[in-house]
Formats: sequence, C-alpha cells, structure tokens
Amino acid sequence: MLLLCLGSRGALAQNETVSRADDPGTPSATAVRTDAVFQIDAVLDEADWQSAEPITGLIQFEPTEGAPESQRTDVRILYGEVALYVGAVLYDEHPDLIEMSLGRRDDFNRADWFLISIDSYFDKKTAYTFGVNAGGVQFDAIQTGARRGPSGTGNAPNQMDPSWDAIWDVSRRVTSQGWVVEMRIPYSMLRFSDAPRQTWGVQISRFIPRLGEQSEWPHVPRTDRGNLVSYFGHLTGIRDVEPRGNLQVTPYSVARMRSSESVDTPGSLDRVRDLDVGGDVKMGFGPNVTLDATLNPDFGQVEADPAVLNLTAFETPLVERRPFFIEGMQIYQFDLGPGRLPYTRRIGGAAPIIGAAKLSGRSAGGLSFGVLGAATGDNLDPSRFYGLARMSQQIGNYSSVGGIVTGFDGERPDVSGRRRSVIAGMDYDFRFVDNAYGVEGFATVTHRYWTPTGPEARTGHGGKVLVAKRQGVLNGFTGVEGFSDLAYYNDWGRVQENNFVSLFLRFEYNLNGGRPFGPFQRASIGDFGSQKFSYSDGLDQGQRHSINSNWTLRSLQEIQLGTTISRPFGGYDIFETRGLGPWARPPSVEYSGAYTSDVRRSWQLGPTGSIRFDDDDGRAYGLGLEGNWTAGSRIELSGTLEGEWEDEVTAWMSNESLLRAPDRWLIGTRSASPDVLGDGDYVEIADAGGLDAVMAGVDRWADDLYYVSMFGARDTRSIDLTLRGAVTFRPNLSLQIYGQFFVARGRYDTFQIQQNRDDLAAFDAYPKRDNFVFSRLQSNTVLRWEYRPGSTLFLVWTHGRRSDDALNPLGPWTYSPYDRPIGDQIGDTFDVLPDNTILVKLNYAFLR
Repeated sequence: MLLLCLGSRGALAQNETVSRADDPGTPSATAVRTDAVFQIDAVLDEADWQSAEPITGLIQFEPTEGAPESQRTDVRILYGEVALYVGAVLYDEHPDLIEMSLGRRDDFNRADWFLISIDSYFDKKTAYTFGVNAGGVQFDAIQTGARRGPSGTGNAPNQMDPSWDAIWDVSRRVTSQGWVVEMRIPYSMLRFSDAPRQTWGVQISRFIPRLGEQSEWPHVPRTDRGNLVSYFGHLTGIRDVEPRGNLQVTPYSVARMRSSESVDTPGSLDRVRDLDVGGDVKMGFGPNVTLDATLNPDFGQVEADPAVLNLTAFETPLVERRPFFIEGMQIYQFDLGPGRLPYTRRIGGAAPIIGAAKLSGRSAGGLSFGVLGAATGDNLDPSRFYGLARMSQQIGNYSSVGGIVTGFDGERPDVSGRRRSVIAGMDYDFRFVDNAYGVEGFATVTHRYWTPTGPEARTGHGGKVLVAKRQGVLNGFTGVEGFSDLAYYNDWGRVQENNFVSLFLRFEYNLNGGRPFGPFQRASIGDFGSQKFSYSDGLDQGQRHSINSNWTLRSLQEIQLGTTISRPFGGYDIFETRGLGPWARPPSVEYSGAYTSDVRRSWQLGPTGSIRFDDDDGRAYGLGLEGNWTAGSRIELSGTLEGEWEDEVTAWMSNESLLRAPDRWLIGTRSASPDVLGDGDYVEIADAGGLDAVMAGVDRWADDLYYVSMFGARDTRSIDLTLRGAVTFRPNLSLQIYGQFFVARGRYDTFQIQQNRDDLAAFDAYPKRDNFVFSRLQSNTVLRWEYRPGSTLFLVWTHGRRSDDALNPLGPWTYSPYDRPIGDQIGDTFDVLPDNTILVKLNYAFLR
C-alpha cells in the first residue's frame, strides 16, 4: 500500500518533470521526423539529415574541465516509425592521428570513441548507451544514477555497465576532415511510455585518447556527478511513436573434451567427452517489462577465478563473470553497507545451474521491480532453490524507497533434511536541495531454520542510516550501521562479518575547487574514519582512519598517497580465533602509494607499493606493477606483477584440544574441539613442563580438557603474474588470452597459546608445524566470432596446473617446503600433469 501511494506521488513528479522539459536552464535538442528508408553507411547524404538542428559545443570533462572541445563535433538526431537515427560528424584537424584500434564488442579500448546515452523513460535514473569507436567496435551499456557503479563495469566510463547487449546498427567512416558515425537504434531496444509526446534525456560523449580528452554535451561538473543521468539534456520533438516488444531465443550447443590426472591410476590421464545443449530467452512484455530465462546454461568461455593466498577468517569475494547474472542486475542490487545482496556467485557454487529466470520492469508511476529465481543440482536434478523479489519506487527526480525479499531452500550438509533461509528488507534514498544532500539507509531481518530437525530457528537483523552531502567542492557522509550476532545473509548475499555496530565519517575536499593550480590539473584529499563495537556485548573493536589523496599532474600523470591507522587505542578482533572468543589485535599503521603514467600514450605503467607496521614488530609489504600497451590497431596487451610478504606477523594458526593427564600433557592429533575427538586421538607433548603455568589461567572445556587458540609469528611470500592479450582480426572476430602464474609459501614459528582475550603466552613445546607452499598456473584462450548479431561461435582452451606441499603437522620433519628455492617450486608446477579442456560452443539468436 505504501508503494502504491508513493507511486502516485512518483507519477505526479514525473509529469511535473515532463512539463518542465523546455526549461531554458537545461540544454535541449530536437529530433526531426523522417519517413525515409536509411542505408546505415556513415554517409549522411539523405535530405532529412540537413533538416535537423545539430548538437554542437561539447565541453571538456578531461583534461581541462569546462574548456571548449578541441575538435568540433556535430550531432543530429532523427526519429522514424520504428527506430531512432543518430548522425555525427567528428571533425579532427589531424585525421591521420585518429586512433582506430579494433577490439571485442563492449571493450572500451584505447581509440577515438563516440557515445550517445538516452534516458528514454525520462526517469533521471537509467540510460541506455550506444557507442562506436573509429575502428568500428560497437559498445552498448546501461548507465544508472547509482552512487556506486554496478559489478562488471570494467574500463567503461561514467559508471556504465556494458553487460547489457542490444541489437542495433552502426557504421563509421574516416574522412579527410575527421570521421563520421551513423546509428539506427530500434525502439525495441529502449523502454519508454506510450505517451503521444515524448521527452527523453540525452548526453553526447566523445573521447580522443591522444589528447587525453573527454568532452560531453551537456557538461556535468565533476563535483555534481553523484547522479549523472539526472543532469542529461532534453531531447524533444518525438511524437506518435509506439514502444515495441522484443523476443530473442538463443539456443546453444557445446562439445567438450577434458583430460586430467586419473584418481585411480596417478600418473596417467583420464579423458572425458560430452555434448550438451541449452538456451536463453529474452521476451519483452509491453514497453517496460522484460523476461530473461536460461536453461542448462554453459559458461565455459568465462575466465577462471584468480588464485589468491587467503589466510583470513573470511572468504575471498569473487567477481561475477557470467553474462546472465551481470546483465540488467542493477535493478536487483540492495545496499548492505559493507556487504552485497544479491551475491550471485552463490548460485551454482555447490552444483551446476539447471535453470534460471528473471523478470524486470518499470511502471508508469516510477515503480521498478524485478523477480529472479534459479534452481541448481547435479545431473539436472534440482536440489537447491533461490528466489528473490526486489522493487523500488522513485519519488520525484532523485529520491526512492524500496524493498527486497529473498528465499533459499537447500539440502543440509552431511545429514538429511533441508536448510532454509529468508531475508527481508527495505531501503530508502531521500535527496534534498536539488540532489545536493541526502539521507539513505536500509533495515533488514533474516531468518533461517532447518527441517525436519536441527538447531532452533535463528532470527537476526541489520541496518544503516547515512546522511550525505553529495555535491560540491566538499562532500562526504556520516552515519551508523550494524548487524546483530544472529544476522545471516550468506545463502543469498555476502556479508563478511556480523555482530557489530559501526559509527563512520567520510569527507572529500577538491583542492582549489577542483580547478588546476600549480603543477596539478586537479587534486583531492579525503578521510574515512570509523569506530566499531560488537553488537552482542559492546566490546570495543577499535577505530580505523584512512587518509587518501589523489594528485593529477598537468602532464596527466596521477599520484595516489594514503595512510591507514588501525586500532590506535586498541581493539578486539572477534573473528580471528574462528569461534573461540575475541583477541586483542595489535595496532598498526600502513602507508601506500600508486602512480599512473600519462594516459595519452599508447602504453601506461602503474607501480604501487605499501608497507604496514604492527605494534608488536610485525611487518607486511606489497609491491606491484601494472602495464597496458596498445600495440597497433589490432593488438592489446596488459599485465600485472604483484609481490606480497609478511615478516613476524602475529596471527592465528589453529584451535587445539589439550588434555591434562596425571603426569603429562596431550594434544589432539587433529585441530578440532574435544567433543569430536576420541581417546585415541591424542598424543603426548614432549617436554611440556612449563605448560601447567601457561594453562593456569585458561578456562577449561570440561574436566581436564582445554580448547585453545594457537598463535604464531607468520612469514609469507607470494608472487602473482597475470597476463592478458587480445588480437582483433575484425570487430566481430577476436582472440583473447588470459594467464596467471601464482606461487605462495608460508610458515609459523614462535608459538603462543591464547590465555585470555588480552594475553598470549609462549608455548615452545608445541609439537606441530605448519609450513606450506602452493603454486597455480591457469590460462584461458577464447576465439570469439559473432557471425551475425547476437549469434556467436566460441572456441575455448583452458589449461591448469597445481602443485602443493606441506609439512605433516606432527612430523617426522625431514625438510621444510618453505625453505625450498623458488626455482624448484616453479619447476614442481610444470612437473605435474595438467588439466586441459577444449570446447566448441555455438549459439544462434532468433529475433522477432
């Protein structure tokens, strides 16, 4: 009922906006009606082009904000019965210097680009972007007014999400005066109302990389880009056009062969061949509702997740790379503060996806909605079910209020029965003073339970309130957020930690009003500070302060400097011991820096570095180097080399069961709690004479049993080399290569037992050792041919090798893998048998 009432207000606000479409304060352009049949050839010789008034006078956003564009641009817009037409003449004083790099579709590479963004529903929130570079590479994306960009934005500008793919026509042509673009955008690719008179938002963007120039119409100052779409110009004159539905059916078939080392006969290879089929459907219901569905999807052409060394108490967040769960997902996103909802990598993580569908749309009253469902299971037998419903009602041009409900049903691990969970929440974003200030936040409740038997149901909650100054030379926000100790989101979302309340404050100041001064093109400095307490008992988890600055030189080189101070007055980590209570983590200070070379060059280098000092003499270091090179018009190369190491960093190692026998001490052969260990699962600790004094102040588990956390001084080393290359033969035919080689090693010594939350006591007689090394080599090679719009042939080869070595915790210890030369570790990786997969995937799009 609340959303329906707000929908009425949203509709009134939208009508009011349309009635002000001719506001002289907003730049405006007029589209001209045409009934001609166009040949999309980048030759603007049809008479109707001359009848349209051109959009001119673009303003620089980079490098000199507010200056006129250095090269003239003329853009004209026509509309017909079924499509919108865009013609652009991009003049250039040096046409021989126009960069025409080829690339894969939606790869916003180093080249001269022309983009037009269209807010066809005129909601000031969402726009559809269509672009092309001088080499003929197409780009299409969804652009939102979100404060934070969507997942998968890559190198796309202005918080655009290029995962959205449309079917439209474009041609470009280089001339003696510059280059020319001609576009045909079917109305079926846009969403708009059925009103007889249309007013749309529009923005034009042009990129000239050799000059480091981005120019736009209308220009939106850097300090006012919190909701860029809301500042678009107005496109008027469109009358009596009808929204059109869209139906796309894309079946696929994939043939796959995999070889890997045999489990039964190590040293030999097993080979498996299979053939699979599936498909996708996209269907438009009216102008503003779309159904996307996939059956037995295959994502074999998607890159593998990178290898990392993660010794924390939390999982490694993974980037979503699967097209179905990227495209159009901005409507489903729900702000969880430090978390993410939905975190779609949960879907398909335990078993393959059998089918998934999402229905999304927007009503005339400004109500956006989305419903998503998925089922996973082995052998097409569904065992896990995911459901999500999301809605958000726009209020006026900038504000909104919404809600979300998710449900999960899956099998319980290792026992019979089901595990079920529900998340429900509402969020709000109220803007004031023409989007300059705002109040936003969320409130959620979670509930999970087990059937037919199991632990009692658990209910938790979380929320946030944030007050922000969103625009201007000085901007920032302050607020409070927190989650109860029983809050649980990780069947559908990803929340790294619960059981906390955090007070936070952030500000950013643009020096000299964001204008050039001295040797700098612009510069900014900001600070983020927070104070955390545990929700359950108010335990102080410490403060954190981060001071960061960005300095862009007039030569368009960039320098970033930062300092982070953690727990300067102390604080407890309640997760490091993996369930055995808080630990007083030592204070630390970290310094970091980064440099990026001149973006106008065909190559860029970006070294980074950091160093952290812990109060107990631990040290952590990091060095990195990133490089990009556009090697001609068809080849792009990039790579990163990163090294990280720790010296004498105090860190949790394991939780151990100790038994006090009449005349000796025993330790569990496995690192597990006493309730899962039997009498035969303990061994004697040699020379444990000092353990009585250490354990005198430690709470017992039961009788003479103890369950304690072991800490050690940790040394680690890791090297990560990642390389990428792309060769584009034609705009629709490309070869992409990805490879990562990752090696890591670690060891613990100087062992200590945690006596209480503040004290660690030396335990030199600890009989276990944890020394390890591991290596990963993985690569992915994809030949992609879009042989017709929406239809693609993939030829993919994936290759992987892995090598692991670790000490037996209880010995005998003949050597330490940590002390092996790095050359031997690398050699071990190439000595193991590889996993190889070759697949051929073909899909074909049927359109109506």
